[in-house]
Order: sequence, then structure tokens, then C-alpha cells
Amino acid sequence: MDDDLQIRFLGGSSKVGSLAMLLKTHGHQFLFDYGMTPSKPPEFPMPAPPVDTMFLSHSHLDHSGMTPLLCEEDTLPILTTELTGVISNLLHKDSIKIAGFEGYAKPYGMGEIRRAKHSVQAVKPGQKQQINDILVRFHSAGHIPGSLMIELVASKRFLFTGDFNTIDTHLVKGTKPVNCDVLCLEGTYAGRNHPKPRDELEKEFKDKVEEVIGRGGKVVLPAFAVSRSQELAMILRKMGLNIWYDGMGRKVSKIFLKYSEFLRNPGKLKKALNQMNFVHSDHGRELALNADVIITSSGMMDGGPVLHYMNKLKDNPKNAVLLTGYQVEGTNSRLLIDEGRLDFYGVKENVACEVEYFDFSGHAGHNQLVDFAKKCNPEKIILMHSDAREALKAPLEEFAEVFVPEDGEQILV
Repeated sequence: MDDDLQIRFLGGSSKVGSLAMLLKTHGHQFLFDYGMTPSKPPEFPMPAPPVDTMFLSHSHLDHSGMTPLLCEEDTLPILTTELTGVISNLLHKDSIKIAGFEGYAKPYGMGEIRRAKHSVQAVKPGQKQQINDILVRFHSAGHIPGSLMIELVASKRFLFTGDFNTIDTHLVKGTKPVNCDVLCLEGTYAGRNHPKPRDELEKEFKDKVEEVIGRGGKVVLPAFAVSRSQELAMILRKMGLNIWYDGMGRKVSKIFLKYSEFLRNPGKLKKALNQMNFVHSDHGRELALNADVIITSSGMMDGGPVLHYMNKLKDNPKNAVLLTGYQVEGTNSRLLIDEGRLDFYGVKENVACEVEYFDFSGHAGHNQLVDFAKKCNPEKIILMHSDAREALKAPLEEFAEVFVPEDGEQILV
């Protein structure tokens, strides 16, 4: 029994958001990620019991958002990259600011945020660490800079993928399969393949940007502050456009450059940022309205400077808003795609400008998930972080036993 892996999800087993997974083995209890869903109202995982160690795969709030809650009293060792620790700290501060602004209860305070920051024990991809009789290996996940897959080796080899990508992007190189007995696999894109190769997608995206500017319009790019906004800046780098950059992405970009060892090509990012105009004030925000392209947070349009720009630009059909990220149900950007409307702080208004979606995902698509899992050669696969796990289950059952646990359900593997 002690050799078994006892696994229980506290959140995020059957949806994208609030991921948290407990693993018991060899007398240890580990926690993998402890996120939140930044919806309205926010959603949280179940309370976590005391654990020996936490592993944090990356900084996005659906994976890192509730880690300060684990640090109310004693410090808990949080093993992650230094870059993830720094970015998570930034996002934690922002999340309680947004909670206050939107009138929701703050899930934690600045004291917990500080303790979470000091609890980080920095590791790097390729590093090994011994926790008593358990060997831990860390692998780059290829999702965003600083992201990790975590491998535990005891009586069985266990791999927790977190969010991962197998193709190279401008920011990071794709990850490679890791041989294991038990694979805990994210399925954000279960049942959906990315429609075309990345180079084709980038060409179509740049062609659309040129088309909009050519007809006298302006392009608004709502983008996640962590990774997506920097990726877009690098894609547009050589087009000679007047680009303005607003929101938290500016601060994140500086942090990325400080931790350049986690970037595929820091020089290209630096050149791209040097060509941008950065918004620092309300005056800058007015100047940005005359730009060709505005890169701005938030990526799902639920707040931030993007609503200021959309309020000014939404009624001109020559303008375009180009969405480039995963749009969660119930978000403002999903409302825009489904109904052609945006919620401006409680008032829903029609949007006349063009709306188009480009699938610049940092996640492996369906076929890539299946191929990755097969090459890991596991005996057992646990599917998580997906509302379409059944679509992934059938092809995986051809070569492994597949589990699709619900939150709170304990499984032995």
C-alpha cells in the first residue's frame, strides 16, 4: 500500500482552472499546483491539508493563484523556478487588487503573499533533488518561460505535466516526452487540434494585421501579460509598425529579460521590446489610440486597459480586435466571440469592429497530447485540467489504463 500512489484532486480535474492535486506515497504528502479560476466571481479549489512539499509547475493563476493561502503560518517549501516565483508574486498582488476593485472577498493578504514568496526554493530544468527516498527531476514544460514538468521516482516513476507544449515558440523550446510508469496529463485541448502549423498561423496573423491597417483601422490585441504579449511583440517585430504596449505585460517583460536563461532567444525579445512604445500614463493611453497596433491586458478582456481602448474603438468597423488565447466560458472575450458584445463594467454594448481568433496556444493540441503520452510509455494515465477528457480517453486506452477522477475522489495507481 505504501508503494501505491494515492492521488486526489482538490480542483481542476475536469475543467481548466483551479488546478490542485495531492499525492501520497512512501509516507509523504505532496501538493502539485494550487490555483484559482479568475472568473466572476472567482472560483477556488478545496482546502488543502498539511503537506510536506509543494511543487508549482508555472505562474499562471489557474496553477499558482492560491499558493499564498498555504502560507498563513509556517512556511512550506514551494519547489519551482525562481522566475515562476517572481511572476507568481506579481500576479498574487494583482489578484487581491482586482478582488478589491470588483468587490469580492480577498482570499489572502499581503502577509501570506510575502510568506509565499519567501517559501520558494528555486530549482531549474534538468536539476535533480532528493526528498528522503524519493528522487525528483525537473523538466522544462515548453509552456511559458520557467514552466516545469515534475517527475517523482520511487517504487514507480510518476510524471506531472502541468501545462505543456511540444512545439517551439518564439519564447521557449517545446518539451520532450519523459519515460514513466504513471503519467498525469493535462488535457486543455482534448478533442481539438491546432488548425494549422505555427508558421502558417503567424503568416495569416501578420497578413490580417496589415489588412486592417491598410483599410485605415487599428488593431487591438488583448493578450495575457505572462508570455502571450511578449510572443506577439516578437511576431510583429520586423513589420515596421507603430505598436503601443500597455498593462502588466511591460513589467513581466522586464522580469523575463532579467531571467534570460529561461528564454529561447532573449536577444529577439529585447529587440522587439525596444521597438515598442510603452504606456506609462493616461496621456500615453490617449497617444496609443493613434497606434497601428495596441498590445494590452487583460487577455480575456475581463478588466485592465483593454476595455478603455475597446470603448474608444469598438464602433468603427475598420478596426479589429484579434484574440490569440484560450477563451474560458463566462469571460468577456467569450461574450465577444459568441454574441459580438462586451461587458463594460456591468453594461453590455455591441461591438461593430471586426473580431477574429488566432489559435496561438501554449498548450499541446489533441494529437500532440496523444503522441506525447504514447512516447512517455506509461502503464497508467490520469487525465486532468480538461472539460473534454472523454475525447482524449479513447485513443489513450489503446496503450494504457486511463483514469478520469473527479475533484475529491481518491484513486490508487
